[in-house]
Amino acid sequence: MRKLMLQIHLWVSLLLGLFIVSICTTGSLLVIENDVEKWIHPQFYQPTPGYASLLDVQQGAEQAFPGFKMDRIELSTEDGLYQVRLSKDVNGKASTQNVYIDPGSAHVLGPVGPNRNVFFTKVLQLHRYLLAQDVLGKANASIVVGFMGIGLIIILITGAYLWWPGLRKFARGFRIIRNKGKLALNLGLHKTVGIVTIPFLLVFALTGTAYQLDKYVFGWFGLSTKTEAAASWSKATNMNGSPLSLDTIVQNAQERFPNHKLVRVQLPTKPDQTYQLAMKEGYSPAGSSNVTVFEDPYTGEILGKTNPNAPMAFYSAWKKGLHFATWGGEPVKIASFLMGMMPLFLMITGLVIWQFKARARRRSKSSSRIKESPPTMVPSMSSAE
Repeated sequence: MRKLMLQIHLWVSLLLGLFIVSICTTGSLLVIENDVEKWIHPQFYQPTPGYASLLDVQQGAEQAFPGFKMDRIELSTEDGLYQVRLSKDVNGKASTQNVYIDPGSAHVLGPVGPNRNVFFTKVLQLHRYLLAQDVLGKANASIVVGFMGIGLIIILITGAYLWWPGLRKFARGFRIIRNKGKLALNLGLHKTVGIVTIPFLLVFALTGTAYQLDKYVFGWFGLSTKTEAAASWSKATNMNGSPLSLDTIVQNAQERFPNHKLVRVQLPTKPDQTYQLAMKEGYSPAGSSNVTVFEDPYTGEILGKTNPNAPMAFYSAWKKGLHFATWGGEPVKIASFLMGMMPLFLMITGLVIWQFKARARRRSKSSSRIKESPPTMVPSMSSAE
């Protein structure tokens, strides 16, 4: 059984290792993307005191981008800024702009992800699609990445099996031998670092695979990964008169749910659509909203609210929280970044081990052939005569 597990661990690692390491490493980089942006563009993260009205925010954003309409606003991000998305129709396709807004002055500070267009765009595409989205399409490329996640799960499970030394020798599984050559050193590092990181990497692998493939798996059973909401909640009940202001809509929701934190507002883009207010009710492992409130834009009536404890909502919140490391604050974020970089280390030590063992096998075969070959007969003087 051990020999079979070793072969599976070896060949899956050799065949898929480079792709898996690319996905994991880019995932770590995405964890620190906001921190990198703050360091490179500090001018975008300096809000002024106070809060302007949301109407002023909306008007300021739309004036900065003529022809665009604000359709979403994220309130009080961790940076203390607003994030606004504006969109307009261009030849039948939606063109969008995402910008930071100073909540105190309602001025546009700059684009969200100012460096995303150059570097982090490729990082994100590599992480989600292995840069194959233009060749395979995003859906098919996502499926390929999902199978890479399955490959990582196989590597981790077989690695844990190969590491297990038994209860009596459990401590030996963490031993790193430094004075018996490079093979022993790399073997000790590979085993020790591997078993320590397996719990973290297994969580990332399972949730990452779920992000790419769970809609297909749930679909086999007639289920949807989307949070259920009544269709009537998305339709305005009475379109007489003028729509209420955004500030009034937000005030109504906050008065109705005073213990909820407002995270995001999705504005209607058609006259018969409702406002969708994403709010945080209690603890949310996703680190953001866990309920959606639907409000009539003309009457301010609360038409409905999703249940954060519904099975699919609960599943989605924990899937996001575990994969994006948002459930435990800054310490979890730092640990997740480091754990995501470990597959690169494990690939390097694994290749070193494989190379050393391959050389040893070649030397062993070479010496065996020398021993097995018959001795060369040297003719004597008498036989020569």
